[in-house]
Amino acid sequence: MGLSARIKHLYKNTTDLVRSQRGRHVVVFLIFLVISAILWCVLTLNEEQQYDLRMPVRLENLPDSVTVISTPPAFMSVSAKGKGTQLFKHSLGRAPKFGIDFRLYRNRNSIRLGDADLKAIARSALGGATVQLVSPDSINLFFTTKKPLCRPVSINYKISPGPQSTIVGVPHPSVDTVKVYYVSQMPYNVKSISTEPIHLSDLGATTTVRAKLIAPHNCRVIPDSIDVTVDIEPLIMKTRRVVIEPVNVPADMKLITFPAQIDVIYMVPMSIYRTTDPHFRVTADYRSINVSRSRKVRLRLHDVPSELVNVHLSADSAEYIIERL
Repeated sequence: MGLSARIKHLYKNTTDLVRSQRGRHVVVFLIFLVISAILWCVLTLNEEQQYDLRMPVRLENLPDSVTVISTPPAFMSVSAKGKGTQLFKHSLGRAPKFGIDFRLYRNRNSIRLGDADLKAIARSALGGATVQLVSPDSINLFFTTKKPLCRPVSINYKISPGPQSTIVGVPHPSVDTVKVYYVSQMPYNVKSISTEPIHLSDLGATTTVRAKLIAPHNCRVIPDSIDVTVDIEPLIMKTRRVVIEPVNVPADMKLITFPAQIDVIYMVPMSIYRTTDPHFRVTADYRSINVSRSRKVRLRLHDVPSELVNVHLSADSAEYIIERL
């Protein structure tokens, strides 16, 4: 049996079933079921229901010359009561925005909204629904039209490298200066804008972290956070043999150490391994000799470059003899 014949056979069977007495009963039942469902939906949607929404907050009609100092909440939590049709509409699409009109609520250099104002805004956005609760129940925003001041960024950090690694230089920010907006008067003692404390330990590779900037009271900093990069390099061990230099020896005496040279062991960042050329001094101080206690003189290391790490002598003392000239 071909496809066309099968379709015709199925159509005939269905037609016969509908025309039968049992089929007519089923059709009538389905019609009444659809009508009941429609009536139920209409009655339900016309009833008042309570629902909760999180409405995104937006500042509207804000002039380009105005900078808002206080950050408004991202969302308003609203509990409202309205017809089911309103709930159905809001549940299908995005929640309506909570629009604060700058021109309407501006008062000198601030926008102050109480519970009644916030409920009025929510009621308008929800198409006249009864607003029972808004959270937060008040909003105070400060703004300014003054030009900002530029201040340098200072990094508050406590960072330690991992073993066999070192910090190269100091942590550096992604921007050197930031803009500071203020309402009335910039605090005179604010010379720089600091980051929040950065605590990192056991760093084995160059690391970048996002750090928030601490704005002075009643001020806004733009940008409000920056990237801080800590350059980390591996360390390589090197050794240099240095002649031991007697010091503070009387004119008629001669101090001879054994050995006459000693190894200085140190670690150097990989980037300057080939170019670094430190000139150490190792001294044996005649005045530190105490014949009654020891037959060795203590050795001291001098002129250690700051970029070297873990600099030490292969021995902290040497045997000696003193000859009279």
